[in-house]
Amino acid sequence: MSRFLIAATALTVSTLVQGANWIPSSPLIQVGNDCDIYFDSAASLEVTDNLYSSSTKTSATSWMVTPGFLLEYGKDSALSATVSAKRTFVNFTDKALSDLQDSRDALSLGIRFADGGPLALSLDSSYRVTARNDDLQMQGLGGILGATLVRTANYAHSFRADYKLTEKLSVGLGYSNSFNHYLDPVKTGTAGSYLYNTNTLTELNTKSMPLSFDYQAFEKLSFGLALQHDVTDYSAAPYYSQVGTPRPALTYKQLVKDFAGLTVKGQLTESGKLNGNIRLGYSKFHYDSATNDSDLSYSVNLSHTLTERLSHSLTLSRDVSASSTNSQMASKNYTYGVSYNASEDLNFNISATKSDVHASTSQVDTYAYTLGADYKYSKHLSFQASYSLNDSTASSAASTYTSNSFTLSAAFRY
Repeated sequence: MSRFLIAATALTVSTLVQGANWIPSSPLIQVGNDCDIYFDSAASLEVTDNLYSSSTKTSATSWMVTPGFLLEYGKDSALSATVSAKRTFVNFTDKALSDLQDSRDALSLGIRFADGGPLALSLDSSYRVTARNDDLQMQGLGGILGATLVRTANYAHSFRADYKLTEKLSVGLGYSNSFNHYLDPVKTGTAGSYLYNTNTLTELNTKSMPLSFDYQAFEKLSFGLALQHDVTDYSAAPYYSQVGTPRPALTYKQLVKDFAGLTVKGQLTESGKLNGNIRLGYSKFHYDSATNDSDLSYSVNLSHTLTERLSHSLTLSRDVSASSTNSQMASKNYTYGVSYNASEDLNFNISATKSDVHASTSQVDTYAYTLGADYKYSKHLSFQASYSLNDSTASSAASTYTSNSFTLSAAFRY
């Protein structure tokens, strides 16, 4: 009898709570039939033995909380949009690292138009603040950065229009602009001779215009021609501090690059188990008014399904791009990954990456290994765990480092 009374009481309370709307439904807010607003958040704990990605290791344990909101409009309509706004609060358990605690914003906007006709449009815009060094270490800047983190505001804006000329032939034209600004420089050195950790860095402003022609040769396989024109403007970091020394002039003001190549997209086998997205061609590039250099450029993404649960992928790339050292960076990357779906809600993955980067007078070779797991507890809550090892060897001893990191995280959307 007592069990019946408890169950009846619980059911009554639950009914009253739902009737009073005390617990909101998902999504958190609905505006009409087309607009949903979600509470989109995450939390994580990270342990690393090399916080600054430097030859001298500094261990750190940090925890991050990321509240945010996601707006989705017109999911199943011709015009759709998503807006995401998040702020990550970073905290360190070691009091000696308390001055590194900060908040980092991430904003994004995406708009799509596809009404089933020949024209499709897309617009994307994002802003993100980061505080990291590993990307700069790959350009041989280890000795300059020291035991500091470089905070950067990253902006990216792009627009693309695709038009179907015939049933099989389509053309696409786009424009993108990405640029960065360094924030809150850190003083290094001794009193009376301070330096900023951004002293020798250059900010990059890259404008790209891609043009593509695609021919749908088969139902799920297309071939195409890709052309792209890139212009990157260099500008010195807005901060400079070195006693008795004026800011040196930049060696280069601009890097211009043109790419021409062929593309293959879609299913590479009749079974559909092997899929690819391949771009292969040549790039010509030059500083300011100097003569052109040229180099092979490619991007190869292959994915293969071995079994219903097991799949693997291979990614290869080679390209030349502007670097933060007022120079150019020739990079080659090779990544192999394996994914195993243990169940509908549990996934394991492992990957290995080799990167070769030549920037200015520095050569950096990096091996990176990751092992991860993703568990979907419910449609609102998921958990992730990952371990990563980076082993980077540079021609400059100050840029050579190894690091181990372990991360536990949870994502919640309601």
